[in-house]
Amino acid sequence: MARADRTRTASPGRLLRSAATGLVALALGLGGLVVAPAGVTPADAANGITEETHARYVVKAKGSVTAKVTTTITNVTPDRGNTYYYWNSYSVAVPASAKNVRATSGGSSLTVRLASESDEPNVQWATATFSPLRYGRSRTIVWTYEIAGAPIRSDRWTRVGPGYGTFAAQATGDPGKVSVEVVVPKSMKFDATADFTRDQQGKKSVYTLDEYSKDWGVWSVVSVRDAAKADEREVTVGDATLTLQGFPGDDTWLEFAADRVTVGLPVLESLLDAPWPGRIETIREDVSPQVLGYAWFDAAGNEIVLGEELDEATLFHELGHAWFDDERFEGRWLYEGLTETTAYRVIDAVDGEGEPREVPRRKAKGALPLLDWSETERDHDIETYAYAASYAAVQQMLGDLDDEQFTAVVSAAYAGEGAYEQPGSARTNSGRVDWQRFLDLVAERGGVDGTEVYEKWVVDRSRAGLLDERTDARTDYASLDEADGAWQVPLGLRRAMTDWEFDEAADAVAVLEPVAPDALAVQQTAEATGLEVPEAVRAAYEDAESDAEYEELATLLPQAATTMEQVSEVSDAVAAERDPITELGESLLDVEATAAEARDALTAGDLDQASALADETTEQADRALWVGLGVVVGGLVLLALLVLVPVLLVRRRRRRGTVLTEPQVVAVIPAPGAAPQDADEAEDASDDGADGAKTPVGG
Repeated sequence: MARADRTRTASPGRLLRSAATGLVALALGLGGLVVAPAGVTPADAANGITEETHARYVVKAKGSVTAKVTTTITNVTPDRGNTYYYWNSYSVAVPASAKNVRATSGGSSLTVRLASESDEPNVQWATATFSPLRYGRSRTIVWTYEIAGAPIRSDRWTRVGPGYGTFAAQATGDPGKVSVEVVVPKSMKFDATADFTRDQQGKKSVYTLDEYSKDWGVWSVVSVRDAAKADEREVTVGDATLTLQGFPGDDTWLEFAADRVTVGLPVLESLLDAPWPGRIETIREDVSPQVLGYAWFDAAGNEIVLGEELDEATLFHELGHAWFDDERFEGRWLYEGLTETTAYRVIDAVDGEGEPREVPRRKAKGALPLLDWSETERDHDIETYAYAASYAAVQQMLGDLDDEQFTAVVSAAYAGEGAYEQPGSARTNSGRVDWQRFLDLVAERGGVDGTEVYEKWVVDRSRAGLLDERTDARTDYASLDEADGAWQVPLGLRRAMTDWEFDEAADAVAVLEPVAPDALAVQQTAEATGLEVPEAVRAAYEDAESDAEYEELATLLPQAATTMEQVSEVSDAVAAERDPITELGESLLDVEATAAEARDALTAGDLDQASALADETTEQADRALWVGLGVVVGGLVLLALLVLVPVLLVRRRRRRGTVLTEPQVVAVIPAPGAAPQDADEAEDASDDGADGAKTPVGG
């Protein structure tokens, strides 16, 4: 279970531990005369008694807790001459809400007196009196009482109600002679500040503890709860539907939680530029946070567990853990600091209430470099310091950013982006964000140098030198990034910077320094010519990962600039207005098509082909005038031929027509109805026609 904790300012454990022992020792004298030998104090005498105690607490589902504490005391302080020591009273600490406190010994009731603790409102002392207990004698006292609990959200923290309870389970005695057991219905969930052993006995679960606490006995605060007995309410915000579970009858908490989730969740989504992840189904009011000292986000159980306090900061903090957790962030300080910082930004946005933690002293009790704070840590002083220091560290880096800048940083961190990649890109150098990647994201996306913050709160001296190396490497990186224009620096260098491999980064910079101006020249050529930089050329630069690829750029980039200029020149030349004869030649040679092929080859990144086609275009353009002239001259010649040849043919025919010949009679065809002529008549007729008779043939 992934827990995201928020410690309380005072834990119940610390409060009750002030009640160190229940033993009251009295020095008594022979014949009623109190005689105490020199050098012996009541405290010294108290060491002369043994205590063996077993405490049993029984929880019922309907909302009651009863306690039975059995203690056997034995006087082991021997008499000294006419002086002897005895005990005639014994005290135990009970909750301030305890009722019906009784003590019996040997089947008889003892007189019990209750007295409150002046500096501890959660505890009262129950003192039983009995006849003097002399040396070598033993007495067993059985205490019974009911734990009533205090009202919800009262100053006293003991709680008992239907389906829930919080109380101290304790017993005073000697090491190895003290034990505590808590009996609860099987349906109830059990939490405690100590590690109990569980034994299932039918419908009951029995939790046992005999681990000695400090120097006086066994002590733990326990919490029990039955979620089935909670009051429920559903709240829907956008696409998210959450079930709220409160203590029976605690409508105030349900109304508070519903209202704060409704107004706060959209702000969280906006600040993180990411929708609600949908990993939580339930927000539950529970007594356990009062016991353990923290609320939590339970990804495995799909729930957020909160205390009874109407605490906006804790609610927004735990909601924030839906985004900020150990699956996406490495380092407890980082995701705790981010959730706390984000929670108070939400409070500001919704005009809520909440007082941020005070900035701790760096040398406060429990102080440590935040990188050393682990999820398993439970030392109260360390927890108190680390939560406050984590918030201080993240807030000092992000606190002065406006919401847009804040979102740029935290959304990139949530997405696992690399600081040296383009915003929104997770194609390369993405992954879980640790303290190193976060420091770079703060610098690149937020424009904040968090080095001093890290030196104060996050790292120890062994890592401080690494921060110095980073500073030098980033200076060199920025210089190279400026020199190569708008392009990203090559991938190999970006990866080395992301991984904090600064020696490798320095080597890459040394090789790339003479190449970066060539990259800028390509971009400037593109701007001057209006041509797009071939994607393959840009990719060759930005995706280069090795020295060999860096060195190839020294040839590729100048070639790209030269080819772009060449293609641009021929394209412009072809597009320019020329004389009609040259335009005719270009059209016939299809020069524009060749120029277009050159541009296409350039776009495809085939620089050699683009250059060859540009040369071909130039050659075609140079021939265009002569080709045009040839076409014009040839056309004129053809036209002349088309016009002159018919004329000449006509003239020739006319010259041939001036040589006259005598007409020949081929045949004589009689007119219709005329008598046929014989051959002699026909011949005569022919002769007559030849002599000039103009009679038409056929009449």
